[in-house]
Amino acid sequence: MKRLLFVCLSMSFILSSCSLDYRLERREDRLYGRWAFDEAFYRNNGAIFRDNIFDEFGGDIVEFFPDYSAAYEDASRGGDFFWGEWEIFAERDNGDDDVDFFLDMYFFDDRGFESFSYIGEVRNLTYNRMRIRAYDRDGVYTFRLRKID
Repeated sequence: MKRLLFVCLSMSFILSSCSLDYRLERREDRLYGRWAFDEAFYRNNGAIFRDNIFDEFGGDIVEFFPDYSAAYEDASRGGDFFWGEWEIFAERDNGDDDVDFFLDMYFFDDRGFESFSYIGEVRNLTYNRMRIRAYDRDGVYTFRLRKID
């Protein structure tokens, strides 16, 4: 009986301690690949309404690689290409079972200087759709992307 209790307690400890890591790995697996922008909005701090800025992002492609590198092809700049890096991490909400996932992306120009970055939260991520809310000093971006391969 003691052995059964020990096994049950051990299994519950193992499952609860690795469940966050497991969920994070699943999100990473879904993220790998090429993504195209379907929607892009921006809302200035203090603004009531958001602006549709899809014209700035339409045709842009982001690709995430398993080695935490990334590539960004900017169609509005004639296909300019930026190499970058990304990180996804998770945080539990005050002991609840709810988990928030955050995605940080940094992209560099050909001289190695940071050209732009997006620091935000992953609102939804499936194998073919993703919603991201990214923040900057003046407001918040909302992106919806779809996987293209």
